Amino acid sequence: MKRIALVLFVALACMQCSPPEKVDLLLSNGKIWTGNPEQPWAEWVAVKDGRIHSIGTAQPFKGEATNTIDLKGRLTLPGFNDSHVHFASAGHLLLNINLLDVNSTERFIENVKQTTLRLPAGSWITRGDWGAYEAWSMGSAGGKSKAQFTPHRKMIDSITAQHPVLVTRYDRKMGLANGPALDYLGIDSESGILEGNLLDDALERIPEKSFDQLMAESRRALEECRRWGVTTVQDMSPPNQLDVYNKLREMGQLTCRINFSPSRLIEYKEMIDKGWAIDWSDPEHPHPVGDDWISFGTIKSHIDGIMGARSARFYEPYSDNDVENRFWRGGWREFSKDMPSFKAMLLKADEANIQLRVHSIGDEANAILIDILDTLNQVNGEKPRRFRLVHAQVIADQDFPRLQKHKIIAEVQPFHVTDDMRWMEERIGYERCKGAYAFKTLQDNGATLSFGSDWPGTNASYYPVNPLYGLYAAVTRQTVHGEPAEGWFPDQKLSLEESLKAYTWGGSYGAFEEDDKGTIEIGKLADFAVLEKNIFEVPPADWLQTQVDYTIVGGKVVFDRTQ
Repeated sequence: MKRIALVLFVALACMQCSPPEKVDLLLSNGKIWTGNPEQPWAEWVAVKDGRIHSIGTAQPFKGEATNTIDLKGRLTLPGFNDSHVHFASAGHLLLNINLLDVNSTERFIENVKQTTLRLPAGSWITRGDWGAYEAWSMGSAGGKSKAQFTPHRKMIDSITAQHPVLVTRYDRKMGLANGPALDYLGIDSESGILEGNLLDDALERIPEKSFDQLMAESRRALEECRRWGVTTVQDMSPPNQLDVYNKLREMGQLTCRINFSPSRLIEYKEMIDKGWAIDWSDPEHPHPVGDDWISFGTIKSHIDGIMGARSARFYEPYSDNDVENRFWRGGWREFSKDMPSFKAMLLKADEANIQLRVHSIGDEANAILIDILDTLNQVNGEKPRRFRLVHAQVIADQDFPRLQKHKIIAEVQPFHVTDDMRWMEERIGYERCKGAYAFKTLQDNGATLSFGSDWPGTNASYYPVNPLYGLYAAVTRQTVHGEPAEGWFPDQKLSLEESLKAYTWGGSYGAFEEDDKGTIEIGKLADFAVLEKNIFEVPPADWLQTQVDYTIVGGKVVFDRTQ
C-alpha cells in the first residue's frame, strides 16, 4: 500500500509540474563575454522570439531548444555595433572597383578586368581612387614616396568595350576615361586623362545607377557585415538607400540592423515632418523612432573637412605647407561656412529632439563645437542630449576639460590611428599629435566612447568594417605591421574590455538603443558574434587574422563559417 501511495503521489506531483521551457536557440559550452559588469561571463545563453531568454554559468540550461550550437569553448560577444558607416559607398567599393592601393600598370589592368566580370554589361565603372597608398604606403608608420602612377586609356580599352569607365585618382583631381565613356561624354582625348573643369563636368554627367545595381551593392555590403560579426550599422548614406533597406527587409534579406542618419543638416526639416526624432516620452528610457530593424532620430552634419585634403580646421597652419599656401589652416564645410545659419539649424533640430552628430577633425573646429554646445544648453535647456562629436580627431589641450560638463558621445574610429599615423606628424607636427585620436583622454574627461569604422573610408584611405582591426588599433596603437613597437603615443592605449565596450554598448548608447543592444542580458535582442579565437588569450597581432565563426541576429544564424 505504501508503494502504491508513493506512486500516486509522484504522479500527482508530475501533473502539477509545468513542462520544460522551450526556446528557439541555445548557445552552450562557451566563453561568453556579456559586457554586463554585474555578470561579465557566462557559459550558455538561450534565445526565444528573437530576444535573450536566459543566461547561465555553472548550472546547465534546464529546458529544451529547437536548435543548439555547441560553442566548444569559443568566445562569444554581443554583436558589434558600428557607429559610423557609409553603407552605399561601401557597397559601391566592394562590387564596383577599389583602386586605393593600386599604383602600377599590371594591378590597374587586373583590377579593372576583375570589375568587368562582376558587373553586367553596360554598367559604369567609376571612382576607384587609385594611388591613395602611393605617397604613404599602406601599413607604414611614415615616410613619403615621390613616385606617381598615371594610367592611360590604352591599358584598358580592349578589356572594357562593354563598360564605360571613369575612374579617379585619390585626390579627385585627375580621372581616366575609356573609349565608351569618352563617346558618351562627347570628349576627345587620346590619353583618356581628364582634369579640372572637364573632369568635374564629366563626373556630373555619369548616369544614375539602376535600383537593381543598388540592391546588388547592398547585398555585397551586408555579406561583409555578416562575415565580421557586425549586427548593427549606423549609416549616413543618401536618402534613396532607405528604399533599398526596405526592399531587402521585405524580401527577408536584411541581415543587419540599421540606425539611419540623414547627412545634410538642412534635412532636419524633413525629419521633423516625418517624426524622426528621439522619443523622450519616458525620460528614463529615451529611444529612437522606428523598430528593431530600422530606426531614426539622428542627423549628421560637418563643421570642417578632413586631414587628407588639408581641409580640417586648425588654430595654426599645417606643418607641411609649402610657400604658396603656408597660411592655410583648413576651412569650414558647406554647411558651416555661414556660422549664424549653421548654429540656427542646429538649435532648431535640437529643439525638436533630433540628436546631433557633427563631423569635426581639427582642433579649432572641435573647440567651436564645444562653444555651440554651451549655446544649446543656454537656449534649449540642459538635458542628456548625447551630442555626438564625430571623429573628435585632434583636440587642443585646453579644450579636453571643457568636455566634462557636456557628457558627449565621442564617435571615434580607432582604425584611423593605424592608417593615419603614416602622415599625421608630417602634416601637423609632433606636439599637436599628442591630442590626436586621444581616446584615453577623451574617456578620462567624461566622454562616452562609441567605436565605428568609417567604412569604407575616404578617397585617400580604406577603413575595413572588421571590428577586430579597430580593437587592435585601440589596444596597440600600432600599424598592421606592429610599428612603432610601443605604440604611437602609447599613453592613449585602451584595454581590450574598454575597447569591446565601445564597439558594442558604446555604439548602442550613442544611438539611444542601449535598452535593446550592446550587452548580453535577459530581454535584449539576441545579436551575437562568435569568434574563432579567444582574443582575451592571444596576442593582438593574432586578432588581425582571427575569423568570425557565427554571426547571429535576432536569434537567427546569418553567417556560419563552420559549414
